[in-house]
Amino acid sequence: YGWIDAGEATMEVENKEYYHNGRKVYRIIGKGYTTGSFDYFFKVRDTYETYLDEEALIPWVFNRNVDEGGYLTKHNQIFNHRAKKVIVTDYVKNTVNTYDIPMNIQDLVSAYYYARCLNYDTIKVGDTISVTTFFDSAIFPLTVKFAGRETIHTAFGKIPCLKFHPMLQTGRVFTEQEDMSVWFSDDGNHIPIRVEAQIVVGSVKADLKHYQ
Repeated sequence: YGWIDAGEATMEVENKEYYHNGRKVYRIIGKGYTTGSFDYFFKVRDTYETYLDEEALIPWVFNRNVDEGGYLTKHNQIFNHRAKKVIVTDYVKNTVNTYDIPMNIQDLVSAYYYARCLNYDTIKVGDTISVTTFFDSAIFPLTVKFAGRETIHTAFGKIPCLKFHPMLQTGRVFTEQEDMSVWFSDDGNHIPIRVEAQIVVGSVKADLKHYQ
């Protein structure tokens, strides 16, 4: 946050075999947490987990466990793509609800891995990509705009990247729709290299620290 290291995040595809209803799936875990002095002012401990179909690249199960400055959320989402339904259990509110969904909908984590598999060879500046996503008991399009190709300096040397602007909700955190920029490696892996964002009370920058 500015010049202070405020936190770290990790994303891991577990190197184990998992199955859901006879389908082979990837178990993907994302974690975010504050570090140092930020832990005293606004403690964050977030965990996101998805079980992604290896062949169809759609989620079957999504779990979200969030503690952000005392704000707690704990959701479980079970997707039934054949019936076009998702069952959402809210463990904080102690509720269970069923929602209608379109075919091939993604969750917040699976959307990124799905997008990694798209072909960007012919993408042009200004083109947008939209992935239909289910999050917080609602359907919304996760849309990004292509901003061009750039080679950026990193701890790993110079890396050719694809640059995107996620289309953000303005208001409480962001002033403009394109206040965030994300750079992905311009190769077959599409690894996230850097994120920069202008927010209402300053700026945030995240750099890739380690990968394998």
